[in-house]
Amino acid sequence: MPRLYGQKSWQIPNQIDTATALACEAMEWAEQYPISEQSKYTIRLALEEMLSNTIKYGYDDQKEHLISIQVQANSEFIRIELVDDARPFDPTKHQAAPVAKKIEAGDSSGLGIELVRRICQEMGYRRDGDHNRIDLQIAVFDPDEESLAGSPDNTPSDPSP
Repeated sequence: MPRLYGQKSWQIPNQIDTATALACEAMEWAEQYPISEQSKYTIRLALEEMLSNTIKYGYDDQKEHLISIQVQANSEFIRIELVDDARPFDPTKHQAAPVAKKIEAGDSSGLGIELVRRICQEMGYRRDGDHNRIDLQIAVFDPDEESLAGSPDNTPSDPSP
């Protein structure tokens, strides 16, 4: 059974600058837990991509809407839940972007969702009344294993000069 490290919730308006600040804050919040830098960065990247997608394309009006975010970290994974009242959109049904072709053509549309899909272990969606609920699960990599992975033979390097 995974050991719970902690959880945090936010509610932000549908504004890009606020979403970017929240993604940075969530990454900083994760600093207190024994998870790898890669996992912490993945939290930030997933939040920035999913929130910006919702803010840019999800609303038909210029009114302020609130987006709820909950992040939970445990010894096995990080779970992110995003809840918004934007128009229905299921990112799990979004057609996989042909990344190489899009980059060659200078077309970045759809790459954010594809990137999040690739960096997460799981991506889930459900429509709950008039709200979208997106669940993301990110692997927690052990920081000690991450430092070992940098060594060519996967053995700890000699710290002596």
